[in-house]
Amino acid sequence: VELQSLLQQLLRSISDRISAAPSTECAEEILLHLEETDKNFHNYDFVKYLRQYVENSLGTVVEEETKNLSRGDGQHAIGSGHDTLIHAVTRKTRASDEYQQMMQTLKNTMTLVVESLIGKFEEDQMRKEEMHRDKQSSQSNSQYNDNCSDSDSSFNQVRPAF
Repeated sequence: VELQSLLQQLLRSISDRISAAPSTECAEEILLHLEETDKNFHNYDFVKYLRQYVENSLGTVVEEETKNLSRGDGQHAIGSGHDTLIHAVTRKTRASDEYQQMMQTLKNTMTLVVESLIGKFEEDQMRKEEMHRDKQSSQSNSQYNDNCSDSDSSFNQVRPAF
């Protein structure tokens, strides 16, 4: 529920850009490159939540791999330099069971959240369409009744001559 609320908040914040996209593909590109194009990206609560989730899930793994690789246990696996250490830690972390479990859990959770949001959106759309139909029906009935009233009153005013 919290994650759903955070995702809704993010989507509301960027809805203008997504709505202005000329196609679904363009909207996807906007979302894929949001970190690069949105100066507020790291301030969104959804992003903060995900960052904390990754830290909680993988922090220990990253620390252990960093220690192992920097003290020389895995020196043969890495060359010299800071970038190489980062790549090696990233590679080891991505190969870990914790990473696989985190990704599976995140995927399952986000699937449920997105499906729920889609369901709510569809319900809202159906309600709006129903209200629109009811409003149109009401206006049509009102116009019909007005016409009937006008006819009745006109008809009643004209008296046949016998």
